[in-house]
Amino acid sequence: MDPDIVYTKTARGLDEIKWRRHKLPARLRALLITIDGKSTAAALVRSFSSPAQAAAGIAGLLACGFIEVAAEAGASTSADSLRAARQFMASSMLATLGADADYPSASIKSAQSLEELAELASELLGLVRSHGHDSAADAFIAGLRDFGIVQDSDRLSPNELSARDGGS
Repeated sequence: MDPDIVYTKTARGLDEIKWRRHKLPARLRALLITIDGKSTAAALVRSFSSPAQAAAGIAGLLACGFIEVAAEAGASTSADSLRAARQFMASSMLATLGADADYPSASIKSAQSLEELAELASELLGLVRSHGHDSAADAFIAGLRDFGIVQDSDRLSPNELSARDGGS
């Protein structure tokens, strides 16, 4: 997790705050409430008694679509887009795979362009699905689309992936 990134709540996150529709655990909901679109990830983590749990919570909220990287002034450059996409993908892997996320995260961090991230996307999606996390896979696909990494919505569809993997 990049300590300098600022996160903001998504529509899904705001919906959870207002209506509790997604039934987040109390600690995750408390973390979600503190995300204000101004504080850095480092400041948020420091404000909790267990920084490691807070960091994992941020990664989980990001992977599940409750928060996103806040748009910063001048953040429309391709370098900022690449950094935000890398952060999303690495956080998604960490939240889904836990300790098994080291290798995928290293691959993500070494990518030098959105095109290179797109090449990794199918492999990473397969890894998430192989761990039995279909809802996380769906959130991952949605994030890839948001970052423009996947243009064709059918390219990484669950049916295509299952057929390619022999129905597993």
